[in-house]
Amino acid sequence: MLYVRTVDGAGNVSQPTKYFFYVTPRDQADAPGDFTGDELSDLMAVAEGGNPSLYPSQATTDLTKGSGDLDYSMSGAYRANPEKDPNGDDLPHFVAASSGHFKGALITHNGDIYGGDGLQDLVVRVEGRLWVYPGDGYGAVNVDKRREILLPEGAPSPASLTQIVSAGDATGDGRTDFFATVGDELWAFTGYHGATIDQATRLAASTWTERDLVTAQDVSGDGITDIVYRTDVSERLLLRKGIAASGGGVNMDSLKSGANSSGGADIEYGAAGWSSTDIPLLVGTPDTNGDSIPDIWTVRSDGSVRFYAGGKAVLSGSGTEIIAPASYWKTRIAIG
Repeated sequence: MLYVRTVDGAGNVSQPTKYFFYVTPRDQADAPGDFTGDELSDLMAVAEGGNPSLYPSQATTDLTKGSGDLDYSMSGAYRANPEKDPNGDDLPHFVAASSGHFKGALITHNGDIYGGDGLQDLVVRVEGRLWVYPGDGYGAVNVDKRREILLPEGAPSPASLTQIVSAGDATGDGRTDFFATVGDELWAFTGYHGATIDQATRLAASTWTERDLVTAQDVSGDGITDIVYRTDVSERLLLRKGIAASGGGVNMDSLKSGANSSGGADIEYGAAGWSSTDIPLLVGTPDTNGDSIPDIWTVRSDGSVRFYAGGKAVLSGSGTEIIAPASYWKTRIAIG
């Protein structure tokens, strides 16, 4: 929204005239994790009432990379409202999504999933089903244009998912893949092609109830998907390094257990202090600070938000507090 006033030679200022317009997105595809077209990963959060907000990343002073800090929030979803005229004095021709639409949702984003338009999309488990909500390139998703993601025979019901994380293209076939937990089980959903997931593979049948998936991306820098997860038993983050498959991408068997992984064991990635009591919400994000390593955002029990710059072998330091303790962050029900 641009407000314009005129000033005459005597210094008299007119009433403002309001101009509403959209800034045209870049003609390149958005970077992984980027909802706003500035090549920086952004954070989506769902409030207690079930409404999503987007927190855009802030750039460093030279604008060449992200700082890990988050800007003021903006509405993360909307519905079409054809009765509104974007060129007039009324509200834009979009209205906020119905209150509570995302209540009980699991959310994740990592790239263009919906239709090959190069824009960041949001994957949501809500209403017991799995959906992709198309991004508009301006920082929000269109609820009316959501499309259901169908799982193959033998896959768990979307209603039973306890977590889902978008991995981008882990298998090297050019299609989007996901990792998910169902209670004590770890699953891989591979080969999404616009309507259905091609294959659902159970990677582990036990131990995942007390774990949280954080990242399913290349952490070590070898081009192969790894997994970072939080274990509540030891209050640590662990890194499981993937092994390349003969045909490209990651060998899913290498992510079934630490013993199967590169190096033969899970590696301590974050030291003690990562309990779900102290850090109720955490999410891995594609590279935010420009070092080509995935990073992590956390919401702590006191309502503060911290950013952790990723490392190829270990997460060094205690992170940076980017939002001071705030009561409304205590009530966030999901981030992704």
